[in-house]
Amino acid sequence: MAVAEDETPFHLFTDLALGETEQAERALVDAEVTHRKFRAHGSVPLGDILIAGSATLTALTHLVVSLRRQFKRGILIDALGADGLVVKADGSLPRGLVIIRTPDGQVDVREAEGLGQAIAGAISTRAQEQQPSQSGPGA
Repeated sequence: MAVAEDETPFHLFTDLALGETEQAERALVDAEVTHRKFRAHGSVPLGDILIAGSATLTALTHLVVSLRRQFKRGILIDALGADGLVVKADGSLPRGLVIIRTPDGQVDVREAEGLGQAIAGAISTRAQEQQPSQSGPGA
């Protein structure tokens, strides 16, 4: 799946038993996000289903706002990895709460207000972390 320059890749993990997969797919269609669905596997899967895709900031914000309303648990957005954002419901968080972890270690707690700005901050911090440093002779 190719990622456009203005898009950020994401991995969304959902729980089948809680109906999160169907809710997520509806939110993805509403946000007009192209995605693929896989059965999650691994030693400790983060959910039953992995939905992979890429989206613009606007579409990601729309998606998270929709999931925040639909999921029965809070949402964790992890921007620490090099392969995009990881989005998953977290049973330790109250419904409607969104936690965003940025690559520089900051944690942002949001409900609805400022969610787009917080996601944009995580994406821009992630992009800065991935740029090669310009140090050494001749730099």
